[in-house]
Amino acid sequence: MHKSSIVIILALFVATPASAVNLGAAKTNGQVCEQTNGFLMANAGAPGDVQEMVKNINAKRRAEYEKIAQKNQVAVDQVAKLTAEKVINLAPRHRCK
Repeated sequence: MHKSSIVIILALFVATPASAVNLGAAKTNGQVCEQTNGFLMANAGAPGDVQEMVKNINAKRRAEYEKIAQKNQVAVDQVAKLTAEKVINLAPRHRCK
């Protein structure tokens, strides 16, 4: 997989959504965590706006994973897991337990 593809995906992981909810803050507050499958998870008790943000970001991630997988002729799961490894290595404290 091309490095530029990983950079694009990583931008999805760290981009601040244009909503009242901030992904970085939600992670820091323990409302959201990164799963090893390349998708976010809203933890139990996360408010509805946080859950909606997670749903929207995961949809964007899936679309990007699919584009990259098709371009590189690999499985979507492979793209997602590789990206998750890189993101979790950048901020391991945000990994789901």
